[in-house]
Amino acid sequence: MMNSLVLASVVLVQVAQAQGITPGRYAGVGGITLTVTPGRYSFVRQGRELIGGVLRVVTGDTLEFRDDAGAARCDNPGRYRLSTAGDTLRFAAVEDACAGRRNAFATSWVRVRDALVLSHATVLDMTGGPVRTGMTLVLRDGRIAALHRDGAEPIPDDATERNLNGGFVLPGLIDAHVHVATGPSAEDRRDRTEVRLKGALLGGVVAVRDMGGDARSLADLSRAVIAGDLAGPEIRYSAIMAGPGFFDDPRVLASSRGVAPGQAPWARAIIDSTDLRQVVAEAKGAGATAIKLYADVAPPLLARVAAEARRQGLGVWAHLALAPARPSDVVAGGVQVVSHALLAPWEVQPLPDWKQRAQVDLGIGPDNPAIRALFATMKTKGVIWDPTLFVYRADSAAADTSIAKRRAARAVDFIRAAHLAGVRIAAGTDGMGGDRGLPNIHEELALLVRAGLTPMEALIAATRTGAEALGMEASHGTIAVGKAADLLVLRADPLADIRNTRQIDFVLKRGKVVDK
Repeated sequence: MMNSLVLASVVLVQVAQAQGITPGRYAGVGGITLTVTPGRYSFVRQGRELIGGVLRVVTGDTLEFRDDAGAARCDNPGRYRLSTAGDTLRFAAVEDACAGRRNAFATSWVRVRDALVLSHATVLDMTGGPVRTGMTLVLRDGRIAALHRDGAEPIPDDATERNLNGGFVLPGLIDAHVHVATGPSAEDRRDRTEVRLKGALLGGVVAVRDMGGDARSLADLSRAVIAGDLAGPEIRYSAIMAGPGFFDDPRVLASSRGVAPGQAPWARAIIDSTDLRQVVAEAKGAGATAIKLYADVAPPLLARVAAEARRQGLGVWAHLALAPARPSDVVAGGVQVVSHALLAPWEVQPLPDWKQRAQVDLGIGPDNPAIRALFATMKTKGVIWDPTLFVYRADSAAADTSIAKRRAARAVDFIRAAHLAGVRIAAGTDGMGGDRGLPNIHEELALLVRAGLTPMEALIAATRTGAEALGMEASHGTIAVGKAADLLVLRADPLADIRNTRQIDFVLKRGKVVDK
């Protein structure tokens, strides 16, 4: 029959309880699955049926297997005595002329509980609805399979239940501005990056938006995460497009090492005569899900790139000011997500060379009429702003100067005003962290609250709006049946104190608890 094949798993569904078999899945060793339904069984490996046949109860605990389908079927039936011990099944041959079948059954089967149930949970679904207490979530096949009141439905037979005792469940966090592969040959070596990604995931970050790096490395990291070879957040990344003057920047040289500056599909110099259809297609072929417009791009070219990117199904991301494009030019040009709070003053002050973009006039504040008009346009167009407050605070802590502190404070001022004006905010750090303690998204959340967002609004910035910024809103960002079971479970209420996002009980990726 199956020669020396050894059964790997057994699925026993709706089998007569008189035989002592609890419906469910049982694992042994190897790679074959046995599915049992009333009166029938089927052996399958890698999606191909090896054997199928009729199963009947002979007497008491004795079962008879009679093959009638499959390339490896045996003409002679076999009889086996079933014994159980807790979650373990054993089959002892009573009579079977087929050596392969005897070998296959000569092992123990331990029940595998495919589903995970989180009961007695407090759910923050990030849809804008009320907090729900006393809830049960059923997680199966990496998705949220059910969500209901405790006790409203029975716990599935194949589930492991985890009582959260009122613990808080929310969607996994999304860092909408990171750089994980700027220098894959140096500071972003694979071993270091893997540590950061694992630390970020353990800190509740389930997805990130990489804003410019080496697509060769990013594609490999992204694949490794999706394939389960690497524990880390899912990675959505951009291809940078900028004017030729940008491509002597040491960061872009590091991220396109081995390729002529400005010629890499993920780091492309563009001018008015560039074949945009071709370069956008090449960026898409490199795995980018968006084009990031960086610097030295005039408004007409900006708008053409944005239109072509959208035509090819890519997102459009940019710095808030590109010089010579002002913030209002960026917003009007079709950019969907803009970055950095302290670029707002370039709406008012004379535009410099793009390399002086950090030299903003801190005397220009959010009460300036041109800034207020900018915010109104951003609201109307639904543009998402990723302010990276963390990086301004980090700069002020490192420099410890009055200017650095004023810059950090002014960045908060702009976001407070933008939020009041109805601009949509995403949480991005410009420095993921995770290699030394918690990832920096938790500090970004606290800074957003300092900027006037409520804890709930800050959490929405790091979940629902972040998912939209990445183009992942169909699967992430909120808790709903059918969405990814990438969840963060907290021991304390983040709505009472946003710092409670650091009180992590555990993190779930594809419905599985991330191993610390």
